[in-house]
Amino acid sequence: MKGFFNWVSGFFKNKRSFYYAVAALVGTMVGVGVFGIPFSFAKAGFWIGAFSLIVVALITLVLDLMYGEIVLRTQRIHQMTGYTEIYLGNAYKKIIFFSIALVSYAALLIYMIIAGDFLSNVFSSITYISPATYSLIFFFVMSSLILMGIKRISWIELLLAVLFSSVIIAISAVGWPKINLANFSGIQREFWFLPYGILLFAFAGFPAIPIQRELLGDKERFLRRAIISAVAFVSILYLIFAITVVGISGDVTTPDAISGLYEFLGDKIVFLGSLFGVLAISTSFLMLGSAFLEIFNLDYGISRRLSWLLVVTPPLILFLGGLRTFIGIMGLAGAVAIGIEGIIMILIYTKAKSKGDRVPEYSLELPKFIYYLMILVFLAGIVYSIFVG
Repeated sequence: MKGFFNWVSGFFKNKRSFYYAVAALVGTMVGVGVFGIPFSFAKAGFWIGAFSLIVVALITLVLDLMYGEIVLRTQRIHQMTGYTEIYLGNAYKKIIFFSIALVSYAALLIYMIIAGDFLSNVFSSITYISPATYSLIFFFVMSSLILMGIKRISWIELLLAVLFSSVIIAISAVGWPKINLANFSGIQREFWFLPYGILLFAFAGFPAIPIQRELLGDKERFLRRAIISAVAFVSILYLIFAITVVGISGDVTTPDAISGLYEFLGDKIVFLGSLFGVLAISTSFLMLGSAFLEIFNLDYGISRRLSWLLVVTPPLILFLGGLRTFIGIMGLAGAVAIGIEGIIMILIYTKAKSKGDRVPEYSLELPKFIYYLMILVFLAGIVYSIFVG
């Protein structure tokens, strides 16, 4: 028996860095974007949404694997701005920094705003504290954890990833008997493009890839498996969540997904949904903030403490200044900025293939038309979002 327990202990010890790496990418992807998925599916039609999820998940997987190979082909660890400068030059670095800063500051502010609402729901039966106060509490706790460093919070990422996944499964289990199959029928052509931008935002997780390599240490050969596992897990999680919410609330699905379930499932679902929201947003805030800090610290040579201040100060100022409506912010951080990042990622990848200074643990062999097709998709999304959406 003792030998069995020693084997189990050794197994999990050897696999721990792999689980941390998977949790890091999962935690970065699963955030506030997940709550917009059911609404977009309900507006466009469930099957259009499901098809869009498959397409965006595949695009995300290819891009993340590309980025993983870029990271492994480069001796020193950077964030995306650093890799852009190395392989494309300073002009592209400025473009990508603008895109990343736009997405990062907008997302951190969104997380801060939504967290206040969710925490207010979670603790409403115990005591009343305003959502704005909860937002500030959330902000200062998460900011402190970012300052502590990713190595110290990786176990928290793993724990939260398990917990918020359990909450989604619980919501689905409670709501499954009340799903109405009629809610999955119908297509609204005027909204056919709506799921694309929301899903792209929901799947965004580029900042976690270099951190995954750090967490794996000398087990970098597992990076590809960690990326595939994370994207597959998140895809299934999003699909289950969309099926449950759309199946229950149908046409009355709300933008935040949760409040529209109140009349069908009652107070318990509001509590569970809000708890899930806090857990999901916490992981995303931690990973995004840590990765953004590394851009200033590693790619621009700014001290760690000053980098931390550059990350956390702007969202706090915007929040205190009264910017607390997240719909417009999310739109700004959606298909346009992430589409730009996707295009530049492909350009970096083609250069890293020949100019990398390290032999990678894996190498993708994709036909060139795949690159052109992905760039075309991103350009179409950018143009559509700016001039039509």
